[in-house]
Amino acid sequence: MVKNPFNRFRRPKVIAQASNSETGDVAINHDDEEENKHQWDRPVEFVLSLISNSVGLGNVWRFPYLAAQSGGGAFLIPYFTLYFLIGAPLYFMELALGQFTSRGPATGFVLGRGWQGVGIAMIINSVLGTLYYNVLIAWALFYFFLSFRSRLLWSDCGNWWNTARCFVPGSQSNLFSANGTKWNCTEEQYYNFSQYNCQEVNATEKVTATEEFFYRLLLNKSATFDDFGVPGTYMSLLLLLAWLIICLCIIRGVQSSGKVAYFTAIFPYIVLLVLIIFTATLDGAGDGIKFYLIPRWELIGDFKIWQAAASQVFFSLSLSFGSLIAYSAANKFNNNFYQQMCIVVSCDCFTGVFAGFAVFATIGFLAKSLGADVEEYAKASGPGLAFITYPEALSKMPAGPFFSIIFFLMLLALGLGSQFASTDVPITALMEFFPSYANKRYLLVIIFCTVFYLVSLPFACPGGIYLFEVFQEYTANISLVFIGFFEVITVAYIYGFDRFMNDVSMMLGRRVAEYYLFFTWCVSAPLLTLILTVTNLLNAQPLEAPASAGFEAYQYPTWSTILGWFIFAFCILPVPLVFVVSYIKQYRKLSAEQWNAIAAEDQTTDNRTKPSPLYIRALRLNNEPAETWGPRRKRDQKGVYERQKVDNNIPDERPPSKQSSIIQRKISPAIGNVNPTFDASPVDHRDDDDNYPESS
Repeated sequence: MVKNPFNRFRRPKVIAQASNSETGDVAINHDDEEENKHQWDRPVEFVLSLISNSVGLGNVWRFPYLAAQSGGGAFLIPYFTLYFLIGAPLYFMELALGQFTSRGPATGFVLGRGWQGVGIAMIINSVLGTLYYNVLIAWALFYFFLSFRSRLLWSDCGNWWNTARCFVPGSQSNLFSANGTKWNCTEEQYYNFSQYNCQEVNATEKVTATEEFFYRLLLNKSATFDDFGVPGTYMSLLLLLAWLIICLCIIRGVQSSGKVAYFTAIFPYIVLLVLIIFTATLDGAGDGIKFYLIPRWELIGDFKIWQAAASQVFFSLSLSFGSLIAYSAANKFNNNFYQQMCIVVSCDCFTGVFAGFAVFATIGFLAKSLGADVEEYAKASGPGLAFITYPEALSKMPAGPFFSIIFFLMLLALGLGSQFASTDVPITALMEFFPSYANKRYLLVIIFCTVFYLVSLPFACPGGIYLFEVFQEYTANISLVFIGFFEVITVAYIYGFDRFMNDVSMMLGRRVAEYYLFFTWCVSAPLLTLILTVTNLLNAQPLEAPASAGFEAYQYPTWSTILGWFIFAFCILPVPLVFVVSYIKQYRKLSAEQWNAIAAEDQTTDNRTKPSPLYIRALRLNNEPAETWGPRRKRDQKGVYERQKVDNNIPDERPPSKQSSIIQRKISPAIGNVNPTFDASPVDHRDDDDNYPESS
C-alpha cells in the first residue's frame, strides 16, 4: 500500500487541533514516527545520569552548609527520617510517572484534568532554580582556571584584594602576639617590621585568605543588599561561559549527556575520598567531625532543622523540578526503574554525609586557627562555605594545584550533570505543548540559554550574593515541599493509589514495595509535607546574614522579603490557577449539554437516579483523567489503554471482533448509569459508563 506523502505534513496539524478546548485537555502526539527520538542507549547510562543529576552540588555544597547552620549532627536525624518517609517514595513516583506516560512534566499530569498545574509549577521551579544554580558553576569555573598556577592565589595574603585582617590558618602563620597586641604577621616578620609592614589587628576580626579571595575578589561583595551595583567583569564572563557550556551539551539531548555520565557519576567519589583522608590529618579536624556526628538532642524538636532537612532532601534528589520525569520518559516501557531507583537514592543519601566529613574536618581546623568555637564558625559561614573550606584544605595538600584542578573539575562535573537536566525541562515542555517545534530543538536551546544568561546577570553584581540567598530560600526550599504535597495528593488520592499501582504493574510485572508506598504516599508524605509547609509559612522571618568574612551582621531589607514571597507565589501559582480554569471549563461544558440531557432523560425517573448537581459533576469531571492519559507510545497501550487507539484514530492491530466491540461502545454508550462510578481501571472517560474489557 502506497502512503500518501502529504500525511507527514497533515498529522501535526490534526494533533494541534485535537486539544479539547472545552475540557482543557492537552493534546498528545501518538505517532511513533514523531515521538521523541531521544532515548537512553543503555539502562546503565540512565542510572549514571540519575546519579549525576541527584548527586550534584547539593551534596558537596548545600548539604554541609545546611548541616553547619542546623547544629551539625542534629541535622542528620531529620535528614535520614525525611529521606525515608518522603524522598525515596516521591522519587519512585516521578520515575514511574515519566516512564509510564513517556511524557515530561508539562503533560504527564493529565491523570487529573484540573491538576496539570502541578507539572507546570515544576517547570517554573526548575527555571528559577536553574538561574541561580548556574552561578555555582561559574564560581567553580573561576577556581578551576586559577588552579593552573604553581601558587594558589587563595593560599596566602599579600594580594591586592587582601586587607589587614587577612591571615593564613596554620601553626606557622598564626598571628603574632606581643605585649597583648595581635599583629597580622609571624614572629619572624614582626622583627622585620619595616619590611613586612605588620599592622595591629583584633584577633576576633581575623579573616582567612580563602574567605577574602571568595568574597572580595570573586564576588566583590557589597556591604548591603541596597548597594547592588552593576555586573562585575569576572562573574559576567564566567556566567557567559557556563551558559555556553550548557547550550553545547544539551542540544543533542540525553544521547550525549548519557555518555558524559560515566565520568560525572564515578569520578567525584574518588576525589572526595582523597580529600577526606587528608583533611582528617589537619589540626582540629576531630573537633569539627565531633560537631558533625554527635547530635544535640535539644535541637531535634526545632522545626527549622526539619524544614532545612526537607528542603535538602527535595533539592538533592531533584524532586519537584520535573527533571526526573523528563529523564525517565526516555526509558523503555518495561525498564526496571525500581532497582535503579534503589541504587540512585542510596548513593545520593550517603554522598552528602560522605562529603560532610571533609567539610567539617576543615571547619574544625579553621575554627581552631581562629581561636573560635566550631559551632560559632559553622553558623557564621555563608552559602560559599564549600568554596572556602575545600580550597583551604586543597591549599594545605602536597601538590595542591594538581588536586585543586581535580577537585574543581569534579565540582564542574557534578554541577553540569544537574544543570543539564534542569535546563532541558522547560525546553522539552515547550516541544510537548507545540509539536511543530520538535525539529527545531537546537534553536530553542540557543534562545533559552541566551535569555537565561541575560536574566541571571544580576547575580554577577556586588549585591548578587544577597539575591542568591533569596532565591535559595524561596525557590529551592519551601516551594519544592509545597509542590511535592500536591504531587503526592494528585497521584495517591485524585487518581488513586490502586490505579497507579496497576500502571506500575504493567511496566514491572508486579506491584513493588506496595505496603511501603501505600504508607508513605497516602499517610507520611502528604502529612509531613503539609506540616512542614504550614510551619514554614507561619514561622517565616526576614533573612539575616551573621557577621563573617569581615562583614558586619546584616538583616535583609523588607523589600527583599516581599520579593522572596513573590517568587514563592510565582512558583506555586499554576496549581490553583489551572485547577480553577479547568473547573470553569468543565462547568460550562456540562451546563451547555444539560438541556440536551434533560430532553433525552425519562421524566418518570426515580429521584434516587437523578444526576448530581452541576457543580458536583463538574468537580468530579475535573478530577478525572483526561482522554489522553496513558502510555504515549501506541505499542505500550495495552489492556484498558487500547481504547486510545480508537480515540485518537490510531490503526488498531487487534482482532476485528474486539475492534468492533470497542467502537460500538464508543458510539453508543450505556445510558442507564447517569453518575458513573470508577473502579480500579487506569482510565475513566466521562462518556463511558461501563468498563472496557481488557484484551487478551
